[in-house]
Amino acid sequence: MNASPVTRPLFRLQRTDPCFCGSGRRFKSCCGSLTEPRNPPHGVHVQRRFLDSETCAEWVRHLDSRPRSPLAVHALDDDEPAGLAKEKTHGRVTDKVDAGELQAAIVERVQEAFATAVPAGLDRRVDWFENPQVLRYEPGGLYGPHADSDHFMPAEGHWRKVIDRDVSILLYLNEDFEGGELMFRQFNYRYRPHTGDLLFFPSHGHYAHQALPVKHGVRYVVVSWAAFVDEPRVLTVRPSGSIDMER
Repeated sequence: MNASPVTRPLFRLQRTDPCFCGSGRRFKSCCGSLTEPRNPPHGVHVQRRFLDSETCAEWVRHLDSRPRSPLAVHALDDDEPAGLAKEKTHGRVTDKVDAGELQAAIVERVQEAFATAVPAGLDRRVDWFENPQVLRYEPGGLYGPHADSDHFMPAEGHWRKVIDRDVSILLYLNEDFEGGELMFRQFNYRYRPHTGDLLFFPSHGHYAHQALPVKHGVRYVVVSWAAFVDEPRVLTVRPSGSIDMER
């Protein structure tokens, strides 16, 4: 890790405070609204039908027959060269699917999203992105509250960036399941996945989120994370298999 860690204060907005998005409305009537249906909060972008339904169905048929393995989470470990280790936890119940020959097509579509949708939505350019993963959530599958790049440090009272992720991307392949919504509790926002939808948002602690338990059916989602150009790095090495954006 770098000698100067990147930290971020807690998101402490009260419901009657002006909304952080700059709309001039109160948080409770804007990005923190309890009204449903509602627009995503500032920073969370949803692009409907980024991937057509026929391609999604073809991918799901292929993935159903592929081998899979349970996933762990990142944990701080000063004994590891990068300061991180993997550990199993009941807070994450999901499998990573080996996409096999489909992986090249998945990488191509994710790279397209990082090259087009992300710069248009966040006005930032991507330097490189992690090799996309396909996640499978069966009934009972979930991922508890977490931030993709930060760990909360209770003693210091702030978020600490522990991995070089600046934007998170999710590409949903199906919707024929119950439960499995993506929840941003700080914004009171619950997103119900739809086939082919692309969703992306900042990876830091203000956008902590969770995948709610799947009740029935199987939920498939492609995930990846990217580092922005000119963003300070917290690790001396990139993730294994990371992919450079074409300039």
